[in-house]
Amino acid sequence: MLGKLLKYEMKATARTFLPIYGLILLLAIVNKLIWNADVQNFDIPRMVSMSVYVMLIVAAFVITLVVTVQRFNINLLGDEGYLSFTLPVKTHSHIDAKMIITLLWSALSILVSVISVFIMVADEQTLTQFSRGCAELGELYRQYGLSAHLIAIEIIVLIVVAFLSSILEIYASIVVGNLAGRHKLLAGVGTFLGFGIVEQIISSLLFKGFGPRIQIYFESFHYSLGLFPAEPAEVALLIVILYTAVFGVAFYFFTNWMLSKKLNLE
Repeated sequence: MLGKLLKYEMKATARTFLPIYGLILLLAIVNKLIWNADVQNFDIPRMVSMSVYVMLIVAAFVITLVVTVQRFNINLLGDEGYLSFTLPVKTHSHIDAKMIITLLWSALSILVSVISVFIMVADEQTLTQFSRGCAELGELYRQYGLSAHLIAIEIIVLIVVAFLSSILEIYASIVVGNLAGRHKLLAGVGTFLGFGIVEQIISSLLFKGFGPRIQIYFESFHYSLGLFPAEPAEVALLIVILYTAVFGVAFYFFTNWMLSKKLNLE
């Protein structure tokens, strides 16, 4: 059933994102042609085209956040909630579907943005520098061996976990705000800020308690002017991943519990 929910969410959101992606790539090509054109008194069209391109890039990420809030709020807590929760689907599947689709569109927004920038700046010199950078990165991988692959994987996992945790924090805030009656938006924003304060307090307490031990651990390694030791980086990334995941899991189960036990549909 999760697959059907994902398909439904994809169809419902694609009509918003795909036109934006198409415009971003189209404007990247237009900017490429305009800025490379040897035409005098063409500064205003160039600036207008670039400004529109930048605004579309920003809009793609802003709309991702807006759709994240809107789809969760309307589909689960608004009028559509009556239909959604009559489906033979467990509550967590609704959360999973919306979380996965949000992650997908966010990743596509980044990918489209990178491709569009590459389209605009790609020339012989840029491609040469890019090839040189890839060669240097390959040499770095060769020197570090398996540690380089592990660190790269940990960085990717950390980005995904941090993003999912942020989405789940937004979901949890929306659910709490939904209990506030007339002032749901204000309550949701206040809850989100409150979650952030709690996270900061916990982080400060943990750092205060374990900070000296962590410092001693990192100082036990020998740092040369050559290669930075891989082990402390691996351990640090793993700790941050686990720490971030704990909050994400807490927000996930809290949201699932609130939707299952404290749902307040209008």
